[in-house]
Amino acid sequence: MIICSVTCADNLHEAKVMARMAKVQMPYARVVICLVERSMHPAALNVPWFDEVILAKDLGIPDFEYNILKYSLYEAVTSIKPALLHFLFDRHPDELNIVFMDTDVIPYAPFDDLLFALEYHNILLSPHLLEPCEDPWSYLWVGVFNTGFLALRRSEETMHFLEWWEQRLYSYGYYQAPYYCDQKWIDLAPAYFNVTVWDHPGYNVAYWNLHESSRKIISAGEGRYWLEDGLPFVCFHYSGLNRALQYHLEICIPDHANTLYELIRLFQEELWVMGKEEFSQLPWSYDYHIDGTPITAEERNSYRC
Repeated sequence: MIICSVTCADNLHEAKVMARMAKVQMPYARVVICLVERSMHPAALNVPWFDEVILAKDLGIPDFEYNILKYSLYEAVTSIKPALLHFLFDRHPDELNIVFMDTDVIPYAPFDDLLFALEYHNILLSPHLLEPCEDPWSYLWVGVFNTGFLALRRSEETMHFLEWWEQRLYSYGYYQAPYYCDQKWIDLAPAYFNVTVWDHPGYNVAYWNLHESSRKIISAGEGRYWLEDGLPFVCFHYSGLNRALQYHLEICIPDHANTLYELIRLFQEELWVMGKEEFSQLPWSYDYHIDGTPITAEERNSYRC
């Protein structure tokens, strides 16, 4: 199995935490990081938990240097996902399973259930919600599925899916409606491809689904965690760490003795250990022309379709 993610130099601390935890839980997994920078940052090399680091410009994306000019950092990073997945299937022909995780998705258990499901399904997509919520309107904007976590098995169907997704993100991976970067396109995928909704509540737990009764996390001691109904708690998505996550925590889990508060504290501590103070100050190389002059918002807009 390959676990992969996309990041920039200013977020290497988070990628290191994700990769280390992936290796703790699944030492057999190969961790691949795609760096969206003009050149390889020295800090991305010789990281013991990275098996491979690839520059986005080397993925074979058509007219990459031209296309990336229209995207902000967030848009650029999210637009790379299907190209990276396609590249890795081609690069590792003996590998059957690839899991994509945003760098803020942290595993706390092996992906045993997921790997079993990939024996029978080619495309596993993670929905934001498994239960209705009081405010569904935001999901009409961001989409049904969260593409910060998805799993694929090598197949002809998978390759067609990735090619379709890639083609859209070459030109239309914008943050504003109706695209929401790479994500809203995936609402169409079930109509075109044989996808499976990965509805295991222990995966991709995040601020947007903390209200769900099936997502309640308990500690079993010794670093092991479960959901109240007995299913394993497998990974948490720390999206909105200092904003939305804190807000929803106070509403959905007001008890500060809950296990999740301790997990968040430990995650934040490790980010600092991994160099957050240094890395978060790094400028994005694609915010500048090759001669060093900044790329303006007006210039980016001129490249947009």
